[in-house]
Amino acid sequence: MLDQAVNSEYEIKSRRYDLAVVGAGPVGSLCALIHARKGARVALFEARSNGARTVGGEWLHPPAARLLQQVGINFETPADASVTKGFIYFPEDGSEPIELPYPNGSQGLACDHGLLVKRLRDTAINHPNVDLIPERVRSIDDDRVGFERSGVQESIAADLIVGADGPRSVVRRALGLATKRTSCSRMLGFELNGNGQGIDLPKEGYGSVVLGGPGPMFIYRLNSNSVRIHVDVPLRFPSEQTGDLLMNNCMPLLPEELQHEFTNLVQEKRFHVTSNGLNPRMSYGDPQRILLGDAAGHYHPSTAVGMTLGFGDAYALSEYNDPSRFAAQRFKEIRAPEMLALAFYEILVDDRVETVALRQSVYRMWRERGWQAERSLKLLSCEDTSEFGLGLVGGLAMLRATSPTKQHSSGSGLRSLKQSGTARYRLIMRIGWFIRGVRQLRKVRATSQASAQKFLDAMARALPATMQSRESRSDEPLDQAA
Repeated sequence: MLDQAVNSEYEIKSRRYDLAVVGAGPVGSLCALIHARKGARVALFEARSNGARTVGGEWLHPPAARLLQQVGINFETPADASVTKGFIYFPEDGSEPIELPYPNGSQGLACDHGLLVKRLRDTAINHPNVDLIPERVRSIDDDRVGFERSGVQESIAADLIVGADGPRSVVRRALGLATKRTSCSRMLGFELNGNGQGIDLPKEGYGSVVLGGPGPMFIYRLNSNSVRIHVDVPLRFPSEQTGDLLMNNCMPLLPEELQHEFTNLVQEKRFHVTSNGLNPRMSYGDPQRILLGDAAGHYHPSTAVGMTLGFGDAYALSEYNDPSRFAAQRFKEIRAPEMLALAFYEILVDDRVETVALRQSVYRMWRERGWQAERSLKLLSCEDTSEFGLGLVGGLAMLRATSPTKQHSSGSGLRSLKQSGTARYRLIMRIGWFIRGVRQLRKVRATSQASAQKFLDAMARALPATMQSRESRSDEPLDQAA
């Protein structure tokens, strides 16, 4: 549909709209569709006919899957998508895997990103209230969106301009917000199809998180024909070591049926590389210009909440007539999931003794399969977005990590650590810096962007493995083929 529009003349039916959405990715298309169904006249801008190539944005937690169903987006055949039921964690010590189903039997969705974009975009631009403008936005000036068509400068006006155009958002720049990111790691994306013979996973319907390599690996079924593998590589490993890391440290951890095809893809360099970055949500914009999804901010995808939060942004915007009320409500709803994503990556990759103790504490909590494990999954899947819930589960995990424990399989070295006042002190200090960073982030949106550096400084002390990074240029490639 969009390809046809790009290759032919198109008519701009109005010079003023209720809503102008910049970016027709999943979040922008959903935003346009929801508002159009409520009667708004929407201009939807997208310069790329096929959308951006990405290795992320494919795992939708149950809240996001429900929003898709509400707007009539269904993936009815196994060849299109797969139903997801939760996660299985494979600890780095080789102990028994930990199965974590979504609470109350709820289900999510995994789908190729390109197909997800196409379904949402086609549905949006087929609505009579949505006008597609297949041009790159060049400027945002008050209520006007400027673009170039056939060498001629043009513009339309809108009561509200929505930026859903990703980390380098032109709307974000128009608001005076930084587009530079703090890089956390690299993500390598592989797609396996079993050479046409199909692939069996250890637990169908579950995403497998495999630890023990340089960073966590995430394995899940895209559809009946394909399996996706994401390999996280922390920045402390130079890119020149990527091939050796994949073959020597990652491949042996994979299920045997995946190893041969994975090896071929590595040797042939048939995978995509993207940069995982941190750009905290400091603002959702102003009364005329609103940011959604990654344009508003983003964190490490360790908890796969990006699409779920982005869809939530789009839905919440449609529920509030006042952008200020929208922003205030969303800050309450996204702070805990985003802070969890940032801290959770540190727990998975840091090898300092106090973090190992905390990770083992989380494992034990999950193995007990009590309310703490269930609440953990509610937090990880955005079913619970309360800071109280995050503080409760996180506090209990820390107490377990810093108190004497019963004998368990983590080894005598770790048991000695539990009794060490030094390690206990280090963990408590890092938690203190983390809390200080969260408080500072609240001040950022109440004062100025300059305070954001204090947030980053506090997080560098709280999360040294994650924040041992470099600042990304706004023009740095986000995604590329190997």
